[in-house]
Amino acid sequence: MRDNKLFILAPLLAAVLAAGCINPAMFKKGAYAVDDWESWTGWNDTHGSNQAANDGLYYRLSAGQDDTRDEPSDGYAPGLIISRELTGAKWRADLEADFKIPTGAMKRFSYGVWVGGDAARPSIGSASATLKIVAQRQNGPRPADDSLIVFCLPGARPFALPKDLKVLRFERDGNFFSVSYAMNRKTFVPVFRLDAGSAAEAPSQKLFIGGFSGGDPQGAHMRLKSLKLNGTEVLR
Repeated sequence: MRDNKLFILAPLLAAVLAAGCINPAMFKKGAYAVDDWESWTGWNDTHGSNQAANDGLYYRLSAGQDDTRDEPSDGYAPGLIISRELTGAKWRADLEADFKIPTGAMKRFSYGVWVGGDAARPSIGSASATLKIVAQRQNGPRPADDSLIVFCLPGARPFALPKDLKVLRFERDGNFFSVSYAMNRKTFVPVFRLDAGSAAEAPSQKLFIGGFSGGDPQGAHMRLKSLKLNGTEVLR
């Protein structure tokens, strides 16, 4: 684990340190390799949790966490974000995950690619980002909210994806970023491809996982079963 990557958003750092709020939740080694992941702890280290287990890397929601915030407001607080640095101008990341999201208040898991400033907390709402490609698996409060969408910021046009897809692929080729998915691990269906020249010179690019819970999450969790970078499994 690279301790020098555990930062809180710069404007809040001094106040948080003074209040004694930083208590990094470090990953534990297990069957899945987590040394190359970073943890950006939730507010007071109480919003969101993770666990490395034999069958995957788990991310669990806590009540009142919000993946769009970098400071508390309106009864919500920043939640745990886990991230992994991507390198170079040409890469491919294939993610396989499953979800438990009980009905009730809105709950979601956000994951994807964050491109922006070095040492900046990779939240969806971060002003330090030049590009965010976000997949969201959510449920509640209405039955119609049981969905999987992907979108980019800036832009924000959502694309609906099959909830039972097998692999979600994020890819970079120079200035171009793209998303595709496969139902069978073999045939990939393109979703979008964008020219993001403004992101080309950003010092940091990360895969990230975060989440939101509008009430009692009732055990809601995401299990990352597989992560292949350029065709190589990096979790096991």
